[in-house]
Amino acid sequence: MRIGQLASQTGSSVETIRYYEKAGLLPSPARLPNGYRSYGEQHLKWLKFVQRSRSLGFSQKQSRQLLELAEQPPEACADVHGLLLRQLEDIDKKIKDLDNMHQALKRLEEKCLDNKLHACPVIDELMAQDDVV
Repeated sequence: MRIGQLASQTGSSVETIRYYEKAGLLPSPARLPNGYRSYGEQHLKWLKFVQRSRSLGFSQKQSRQLLELAEQPPEACADVHGLLLRQLEDIDKKIKDLDNMHQALKRLEEKCLDNKLHACPVIDELMAQDDVV
């Protein structure tokens, strides 16, 4: 199949597919006599794999590691599990950071409701030397 067909079957753009090839996330396709790239079912499978791993927040490097581990013996499952645990830890940290930001913004928003001050309390607090979060 041609790159446009691969793109439409996966919802990716042609540019993304070419980028993933250059980044080593997709194997290079065969070339037809006319010079066009020829993608097969394996490319479709790997591209969907990369898309799914990226949608779960895995970096390109981690996605590449997962791809490499997918071609290893079943014992490599422990390595996959390790990557998964690290990803969960990263997500938990991001959730905590987002929750802290949310709480700080809610505190600032509550100050906006008190229009008794001359200056804007949100701007005043953001300009303060102390951390908002």
